[in-house]
Amino acid sequence: MNEMKTETPEDSTEALIRYEYRRKAFCGLDTMCYWDFAHDNGENPFITNTGLQYVYNYKEMKEEGMGIMYFGGAGAGKSYAAAQIVNALTDAGYDCLFTSFRNILTELGTLSNEGKRNYLNQLFRKDLLVFDEYGCEGEGNYSNQMVLYIISNCYQRHIPMLVTTPYHRESLVKSNNALRLQTLSRLWQRCCCVQVVAPPSRRHQTQEQMNKTEALLKGPGPWYEEPDNYKEPCQEEKEKVRRKEEAKLKAIEAKKKK
Repeated sequence: MNEMKTETPEDSTEALIRYEYRRKAFCGLDTMCYWDFAHDNGENPFITNTGLQYVYNYKEMKEEGMGIMYFGGAGAGKSYAAAQIVNALTDAGYDCLFTSFRNILTELGTLSNEGKRNYLNQLFRKDLLVFDEYGCEGEGNYSNQMVLYIISNCYQRHIPMLVTTPYHRESLVKSNNALRLQTLSRLWQRCCCVQVVAPPSRRHQTQEQMNKTEALLKGPGPWYEEPDNYKEPCQEEKEKVRRKEEAKLKAIEAKKKK
């Protein structure tokens, strides 16, 4: 996967309309509108080809309600892989949405019961749903029930899902939460599991950014120096408690001697 582009869309009515549809799919996130196959640098050919084949065979995928679940660490390119599929299908006229369960739960929390029903009904009318960063939405009972409800509805309605997660498959399976395991069962019946490994350039770029940040932080001063009498927060309180405990022990020892 490559770096995001921040160019301006072509100055044509057709290009502007296409761009606005992309923005709608990403809830107004402009940068993701350029995460497409045209800007893919080809460093991860397996992931790129998987996405292209999914788009090419999308009619059949849609009929069967089949999707992809991407596994990989932070910065590996999972979101990019899903976004380029969204952009390609949006350009082809499909109604897609790139979101996350965390965003969905936040939105539902602001709505009335009627508003929640309308929101979910609109969600289930999409041709493709992307749930980014699965597993990062929290482990509360309500969130687990809602995630299962949404996944089950997508399963029953044959709505294709693209899911990204920073967790290993083995880690997800080890959960003791019955709702979580039921959700995973639904997902894995409809999503092909794909591991995304960060290409070397992405790892080098991350390290270069870290080195640059460290260099900026290190010099040139002036540097902050700790005062000689510096104490950790609450240290004085801890010392008071320690002195009290020592006094109690001394008092006990004194009684024993008597």
